[in-house]
Amino acid sequence: MKKYRFGASFGDFVVTEMKEYKSRRVEGQESARDYRRGWVVWLAILAAMGALVVRLGALQLFEGGEYRILADENRIKKIRLAAERGKILDRNEQDVRTLGEAAAHVVGYVAEVNEEEVGLLRDAGQKYELGSQIGRTGIEQQYEDKLRGRDGGRLVEVNPNQEVVRELGHQEPQAGSDVTLTLEAGLQQTAFAALGRKRGAVIVSNPKTGEILALVSSPAFNPHQVTASSEFFNRAIGGIYPPGSTFKIVTTVAALESGKADGNFTYEDTGVINIGKFAYTNWYFTQYGRTEGVVGWEKALARSVDTFFYKVGELTGAET
Repeated sequence: MKKYRFGASFGDFVVTEMKEYKSRRVEGQESARDYRRGWVVWLAILAAMGALVVRLGALQLFEGGEYRILADENRIKKIRLAAERGKILDRNEQDVRTLGEAAAHVVGYVAEVNEEEVGLLRDAGQKYELGSQIGRTGIEQQYEDKLRGRDGGRLVEVNPNQEVVRELGHQEPQAGSDVTLTLEAGLQQTAFAALGRKRGAVIVSNPKTGEILALVSSPAFNPHQVTASSEFFNRAIGGIYPPGSTFKIVTTVAALESGKADGNFTYEDTGVINIGKFAYTNWYFTQYGRTEGVVGWEKALARSVDTFFYKVGELTGAET
C-alpha cells in the first residue's frame, strides 16, 4: 500500500508567516526603542555638558573676581609688627613698670583685645586687631592712646605650606610716647614695703604742689600675671574712709585764715571736752587716763590732741 506523506497545510503556512511577522515587528519595535533611548542618553549628556559650560562661564565672568580674592587671601598674608608701648616713668625717669606689685594699682596692666572688643573699637574709629594689646586699668588705660603707638606690618606671599616666598610690602611700627608721673620710685617701694600684706592704702603728697609722690594699695596684684582672683580694688582712691586726724590740718587752716584763732592760741587739755550735750575725750586720756595740760598749735599737731581741735572747731564754726 502506497503511503502518502502529508506536507504542511496552507493554514500552517499562514500561521508560520504570521509568527515570523510578529517576531520581526517586535524586534523592530525594540530596536526603535533602543535607538530612542540612545538619543535620550546623548541628549542628557549634552545637556549636562552644556550646563557645566554655562556654570564655568558664569564663574569665570561673574564670580571670578571673588574667587581670585579668596585665592589671594590664601596666598597673601599680612603679618602684624607690634608697636612698642611708651614707658611709664617716675619723676627721676625710672620705669615704674619695673616696680611690679609695688606700683600695680597706679600703672595698671595690659591684655590682648578679644574679637568682640576689636569690633567695638573699630566702630569707634580705633584700629585694633586680634593680638593687639590694650590698657585695662590705671595709667595703662588712662593714657592708652598715647602709650600704644601705631602697629606696623609686613605683606608677604606664602606657599601652600604657609612659608614666606617673598615680601610685597613693609611698614615699620611707631613706638608709643612716654608718660612721666610725679611718683618717686624709691618712696613708692618704701610705702609698699611698710604696708606689707596688710589691707590698707598709703598716699604721700607734696603739700606745696599737691603732687603725688607715692600711692599704694594693698593687697596688690602682679601686673605681669593677672588672674581672675587678682586684687584690682584701689583702696587709695576707691575706698571710702573717715578722714580722722588728717582733717585736723583743715581745721587749723580754717581757724587761722578766718582769724577765729591766732598763732598764740592755747588750750588746757583735761582729757574731756563738753560741747553742747556731748562729751568728747582725747585719745591719750581714753587709752592711758592721762592729760596733755596746756597745748599750743605745735604740740597739738605733734601729739594729735583731739580736745584741742574740738575746741578750735567750735570756735571756728561750721560756716567758716
